[in-house]
Amino acid sequence: MTETSKTDEAIDAKTGWPERYYAVIFTAQRSLSGDDMYEITADRMVTLAQQQPGFLGVESVRGDDGIGITVSYWTDRDAITEWRGHAEHMVAQAMGRQEFYDWYRIRIAEVVSERAFMSDNIVESHTAD
Repeated sequence: MTETSKTDEAIDAKTGWPERYYAVIFTAQRSLSGDDMYEITADRMVTLAQQQPGFLGVESVRGDDGIGITVSYWTDRDAITEWRGHAEHMVAQAMGRQEFYDWYRIRIAEVVSERAFMSDNIVESHTAD
C-alpha cells in the first residue's frame, strides 16, 4: 500500500520510504593504520549523514580481511550530491584517502524494487525514548 507525499512521490506505507530511492554503495579495503581515529570518524559521519535532508538509512558490514561495504540510502541524487559536498564529510573523505583505506569504490544505484523476509523467530527489541 502506498501513500502520496507532499511532493507527489509515492511513499511505501510500511517503511515510510519512497517507492524509488537511491543507494550509495561504498566498498573499501581498510588500511592497517588509524583504527581509533577511523572509528571516531566513521561514527561521526553516520551521525552527520542522519541529519542531512534526504537521508533514509544506512547498513554496513566489514569482514576480518578489512573489506567493508556501507550502503547509505537517499531520497534523490540531489541529496547525495549535497552530502558528498558537505564540508565535514569532505574532510573525512580526504582522511580516508590518506589514512583509512588502501582503496575504495563508490557506486550509486536507483532502487526500484524492494522485498524482505523476516522469520517468525525474530524477536524485535524496542527501547523507550
